[in-house]
Amino acid sequence: MNKGIRSYHGTDNTNVFITQNGCTMNSSKSSNNAITKQLNKYSKKFGLQNINAHALRRAYAKNLLNKGASVPLISKALGHSDITVTTQYLDLDVDEVARDLRGYLD
Repeated sequence: MNKGIRSYHGTDNTNVFITQNGCTMNSSKSSNNAITKQLNKYSKKFGLQNINAHALRRAYAKNLLNKGASVPLISKALGHSDITVTTQYLDLDVDEVARDLRGYLD
């Protein structure tokens, strides 16, 4: 569907979520609503369960961690203001993360 929209409007991007004109979505509340609606539509169409923006974001963070990205880097990528939020997001123990980070200071 996105390929057809991009082709029709002559846009060139690889975003999963695009506007009806094929453009990149901005970060406004209405865009977030549109993404939620698209996810709901796709989940029904393809019989997917538990698919939502939060689940995708969490999966992205877990994937980065599994590929070796540092927690501070993941925190920055997610836009978290505090690394504690990221450790909770990843279901990590804060003390364990602190110990691991201290290992780089020795």
